[in-house]
Amino acid sequence: ILDASGKAFWKCGLFQIMSAQRESGPKDAWYAARIAAARHEDCGPCTQLVVDMALKDGVAKDTVRGIVARDFARLPEEALLGLRFAEAVLAHENADDLRGEIERRHGKRAIVSLAFAIAASRVYPTVKGAMGHAKACERIRVAGETVEPSLARAA
Repeated sequence: ILDASGKAFWKCGLFQIMSAQRESGPKDAWYAARIAAARHEDCGPCTQLVVDMALKDGVAKDTVRGIVARDFARLPEEALLGLRFAEAVLAHENADDLRGEIERRHGKRAIVSLAFAIAASRVYPTVKGAMGHAKACERIRVAGETVEPSLARAA
């Protein structure tokens, strides 16, 4: 991007402000939404980056593994809620019940935080793909363990 346009490069850098927005709601739900959205667009380096950020920010490695593998039994309640909400939004399904539950538990700010997490996590893989830098699907590493991403959605 920098080689093509310094102006575009700086504007892309400003996008970091939106992508880091988490004003309310549990961190597990926020990272579940981010990982789900990145995985939806890219099951390679972009997903790996979000996984690494979640671990660095203190999300339990079992929780992160569960999100990547869609192992619902492994997920704490808030992570599962964030994952299910993100997947419904990404599939353009009705997310009203999930949205209502998130708002009831954590308020409208949590909905905004999750909405930004979902949208922002899709931007980087999309730009990378458009620029010709997308990679093929690969396994994700969580705290040294390889986890095959599950892309299947529950019916």
